[in-house]
Amino acid sequence: MVPILQSLMCLYHTFTKGSFSALFVCLPRIDEHEARQALLQHVAENCCYGKGAATELTLNDLIASSAFHYTLETFGEARSTAWAYEPNTGQVIDGPHNGPAPGPWDIQATPPAVFQDQKTFIEVPHTASVKPCHNCLAMGRIRCHRCFGRGRVRCTWCNGNGHKTEYRNGKHERERCHWCHGHGRRSCDTCHGYGMVTCSGCQGHCNLKCYIRLTIIWTNHIEDHIVERTMLPDHLIRTVSGQVAFSETQPRVWPVNHFPDGEINNASNRLVAQHASAFPSERILMQRHQVRIIPVTQALYKWKGADSDFFVYGFEKKVYAPNYPQQCCCGCSIL
Repeated sequence: MVPILQSLMCLYHTFTKGSFSALFVCLPRIDEHEARQALLQHVAENCCYGKGAATELTLNDLIASSAFHYTLETFGEARSTAWAYEPNTGQVIDGPHNGPAPGPWDIQATPPAVFQDQKTFIEVPHTASVKPCHNCLAMGRIRCHRCFGRGRVRCTWCNGNGHKTEYRNGKHERERCHWCHGHGRRSCDTCHGYGMVTCSGCQGHCNLKCYIRLTIIWTNHIEDHIVERTMLPDHLIRTVSGQVAFSETQPRVWPVNHFPDGEINNASNRLVAQHASAFPSERILMQRHQVRIIPVTQALYKWKGADSDFFVYGFEKKVYAPNYPQQCCCGCSIL
């Protein structure tokens, strides 16, 4: 059994206006008891796992390391215009007589929140007009789509026969359908027998308000890069918390160039350059990037003469143990 480790794993770095200077970020190092408790919790979350191996295995070594997670977010805005219409109910019509219409990017609009996907619609000023409804030809009503204007539909109870055959007292008896009273057809429930329904376009007002509608879409584009040099799958790093070593929010960010790990610097330069031209139809409003440090511990153990390992990662002490020896309900060994 390894002794309890109480030391801290420290990574030296700082950031001041694009450069790193004296700042220490220390990540706590787990000991044997914490590693075993994390594994027991992992076993408890998997109903088919047996906990005997987690309780009895012998921990031979704990190898601590750090994973780095770089994230770049680019918050962009895209605008487009299209004709739209709504029922004319007597509302104010802001038409060309009030002045020339502004361009799509001349209209002021602020996103409700930054770095969140959102969409909004705005009526472009001075583009409205009133026109007869093209759907009902300014009549306010259109032919019923169910009965095709007839006002009556086939009775579904008797299938249009007007009668039904019932089996009673050992013989078949024919009786008139009480739903359609023997007519075979019933009043249409959609139009209530009138054959016409209210126009869905103008809602019965006969005229439409037509205008140009501006659609604004705010999109948060996120890309990341993970540096993790053990057998732990990289995607697991995204799901846990760690120490934020660096974070910056600016209208345009500069790449990170002085982080102690060169792969993070290269990834930052690549992603920042990529985002600068990746969204030609959008206006970049804000960018944000950060580097997180996530503790990773590889636990080497022996159980029933077989050597294996598992990983404890993140401040939540999540466990990745693909080779755990008791993964079936009966608790038998899988070697």
